[in-house]
Amino acid sequence: AFSVVSKQLSQCKLDLLEGLVSAEVFQVLKEKLSLLPENHRDALAADIDAIMYTTEGDVRIYYDDDGIKFVSILMRFWYLNDAKLPDEVPGETKVFQIVFGDESTKEKRHLLTANYEFQREFTEGAKPDWTITRIEHPRLLE
Repeated sequence: AFSVVSKQLSQCKLDLLEGLVSAEVFQVLKEKLSLLPENHRDALAADIDAIMYTTEGDVRIYYDDDGIKFVSILMRFWYLNDAKLPDEVPGETKVFQIVFGDESTKEKRHLLTANYEFQREFTEGAKPDWTITRIEHPRLLE
């Protein structure tokens, strides 16, 4: 889900995200994406093969005011991206240079992070559909 959604974000295809993200997240993305420079939008895309590491940050079970049970999982992702970002992007992890072939051909990759929170209703009989309730790409989508 992270790879698919991050690619849709980078291409500003918000119409494809309706129903996958909460209404609040959808509105925030709509506002922020229109203001992002192209290189930052490109850096949002995480190819599934470029995801280096994932971990859960927080898992919660809670009830709303009506007694409906929910599960929320915050996932953290580290991924490589070849967007044309400056080397000194604040808050970014190390910039790696990967050499393919000879020394004259270098390809730069940035190791970036993202946090996505997934939520679903967990009461008996509820549809097993997950919704993304938070999307953070630090220093890119702010």
